Amino acid sequence: MLRLRDHIISLVAVFLALALGILIGTGFSEDMLVTQQRLLIDRLMLEFSDLRAEQHRLEAQIQEQKRDLNLWEQYREALYDMQVPGSLAGRKLALVCHAAELPETVLTLLADAGAEPVAVLRVAEKRAGGQAAAGLGRAVCSLLAAGEAEGQAQMLQELQQDGRLSPELLLPERADTMLLFLGEKERVDTVFVQELAAAAADCGLPLVGLENSGVKKSALETVKAAGMSTIDNAETVFGQFSLLAVLQGVPGNYGIKAGADAFLPVFREVP
Repeated sequence: MLRLRDHIISLVAVFLALALGILIGTGFSEDMLVTQQRLLIDRLMLEFSDLRAEQHRLEAQIQEQKRDLNLWEQYREALYDMQVPGSLAGRKLALVCHAAELPETVLTLLADAGAEPVAVLRVAEKRAGGQAAAGLGRAVCSLLAAGEAEGQAQMLQELQQDGRLSPELLLPERADTMLLFLGEKERVDTVFVQELAAAAADCGLPLVGLENSGVKKSALETVKAAGMSTIDNAETVFGQFSLLAVLQGVPGNYGIKAGADAFLPVFREVP
């Protein structure tokens, strides 16, 4: 009997010890959980405070940039009105688009400057896996240099047969400058561009190579290598002023990409 009672007492003592351990452990766990939650809340509050401070800083920076943009727009309008109207009066331009679209802003600039487009030609992009368009560049240059309806009609008929050339405008007048708009390099027929630049140099027809700033792989190095002027951000106001300067007699390679020699040309007074 004594042994059974001792055994029962031992079991009761064990259970009491377990209960006390659970009670103490639970108390400690709750205290640790509360502490961790408080630390987490404090850290989140600190991060939130930092984010609010960063938000206020960025909002102030945005307001400052908006003010600068507004001032720049006023300056651009004043500069535009001073430099552009009538500055290209009497100039006859040929616009050739190869794997690219004409930026509306450039057309507006040319119209405001008084330039007269005598040709707008679209040359199809390089065909996948196809042969280079040998002879097309020189043919297009001859077409633009002909300046008379009969000769142009005959050449145009030959060039349109294979669908590589589509004219949107072609007046019976010789162009005095050619603007060549290019797209992504993989879509550009390098042979065509090389031939066109070489033919333009041979016949004394100035050529300016242009592309939009969004073009990732430029094909303008072919034009630059031929000694012609290039502009790689033609759709921007900066590219438009660069184009205006080039057409007024300030040659060079301008823009924001690796092939550019300067961001903007230095304007000079043209007699």
